[in-house]
Amino acid sequence: MDRIIETRIKVLNRNFTIVGVYALVEGKEQDTEEFYTELQQSIDKIHKKENIILAGDFNGRIGKQPIPECVGTYGEQITNHNGAALRDFYAFNKLKITNSFNRHKDTHEFTWEARGTRSVIDYIIINDRLNSNIEDTRVFRGSEIDSDHKLVESKFKFFTHAKYSHNKMDKTIYKKRPAFKVHLLEQ
Repeated sequence: MDRIIETRIKVLNRNFTIVGVYALVEGKEQDTEEFYTELQQSIDKIHKKENIILAGDFNGRIGKQPIPECVGTYGEQITNHNGAALRDFYAFNKLKITNSFNRHKDTHEFTWEARGTRSVIDYIIINDRLNSNIEDTRVFRGSEIDSDHKLVESKFKFFTHAKYSHNKMDKTIYKKRPAFKVHLLEQ
């Protein structure tokens, strides 16, 4: 059973590798080690100049203990074995868990809720090339996806640096700059 799926896209002349992840549930330490070995092999294959986004169900609770540039101070208190493995993985790879850097209400923070308990186990993780582009990551409730997990969304802001050349021969014609429909990426 594949627990990692990967795709590459090009947006605004930037290459992105998006990795979808499903980690095993807590309590299977041997399988957790195999999972992170497999995930590390996938990360090692990605070119260092790529923009990397890891997203999915990591089944790990990372706690609130901050790690500079990796983990912020917002989140839940509890850390479990899968969360400790996740913390080691992103600290080693210099990745940033975006869920932990913005303060939100509890309803927009907890990603999983069932059997009277709730936790943060779904994350969006980026590499340092995307640090300046991330605006916010939060949970959206009410998504009709028939799951005990909530939809996690990150907002990114990209500036377009379009090349534009003026017609030097014809001074009477004023051309408009090309319009980019960046708003379509939000959908």
